[in-house]
Amino acid sequence: MSIRIQLQITALIIAGVVLANCSTTKQQTAPLLPYVENSKVGFIDSTLKTQIPPQFKFLPDRNWPYTFSEGFTAFNVLGRVGYLDTGGRLAIEPQFDAAYNFSNGLARVQQNGKYGYIDHAGNYAVEPRFYDAGDFRGGLAPVQLDKHGRWGFINKKGEFVIKPRFLDAKPFSDGRARVQTAAHREWGYIDRSGEFVIPAQFPEAADFSEGLAAVQLEFKQFGYIDIHGRVVIESQYLKAGPFSEGLAPVAMPDSPDNLETYSYGYIDRSGRFVVEPVYDRAFAFHNGVARVKSGNRFGYIDKRGRAIIEPIFDYAWDFRGGLGLVKTDNKFAYINNKGLFALEPNN
Repeated sequence: MSIRIQLQITALIIAGVVLANCSTTKQQTAPLLPYVENSKVGFIDSTLKTQIPPQFKFLPDRNWPYTFSEGFTAFNVLGRVGYLDTGGRLAIEPQFDAAYNFSNGLARVQQNGKYGYIDHAGNYAVEPRFYDAGDFRGGLAPVQLDKHGRWGFINKKGEFVIKPRFLDAKPFSDGRARVQTAAHREWGYIDRSGEFVIPAQFPEAADFSEGLAAVQLEFKQFGYIDIHGRVVIESQYLKAGPFSEGLAPVAMPDSPDNLETYSYGYIDRSGRFVVEPVYDRAFAFHNGVARVKSGNRFGYIDKRGRAIIEPIFDYAWDFRGGLGLVKTDNKFAYINNKGLFALEPNN
């Protein structure tokens, strides 16, 4: 066999290994989507192939629809919450009053009215001793020791690295954490050292998303700032949501004489409307699709504002893996980005 042929065979083998690894990675990162059949919950992939057969009684709670994070999903079994792994096994026994998905290697759980954090093995990394708490992001989590106490931030050992001094505090996002001070009950943003990088000055504020955060500015209207506190989009909206896939849902008054009624549309990063405000509610884009609400019904639109499916559902959730979970007549179904049922309604 010539050296040239040997090299070609070697190259093909290497390419095959790379493709196999890429395929495995794709399978590992592809979302598992929950579905209900005969009052039991199972999971499918985006091709509708069953990955975890329905085996647990459907008990909707704050974690529904179930999503996997770091290989686990918080799952309600007979009123107690545990964790299911991607193989369909109960990896952490149902024992918590409430539990949430993993973030930064730890999951927030509640037991006997107190919050703590567990690791992937189900062992406590931080014992439950907090009255309230948020998820770990950037290695820190906001916590409140008692009902009337101040908020601070702990590390993964449960040690305070930012002492409790805030009226309220939210998890880090884009390297900034939103906190509320006692002086005027205003919001600002701190870095991981606990120092204010954007002074507390906003009556209302939201977390950063895609480098921008909605804050209440002049005339009690919302605009957007960047991570340095510079106003990027001037205040002009009655309501403002997070940026996702380059667009953000915002609300404008239906009439300049009445600020009590308003409608939602979508703006780009320049503040220009790309979808006119005509909806009663609007939510962030996922997979190029956003859910919207008109009256008491939900539907989906694309980034041009074209209806993928008109608002006809009792409720709808964000698209994941190219599919949207919807509820109609107490039955759950999935639709695709053409507005067609990919999985027929079932309960």
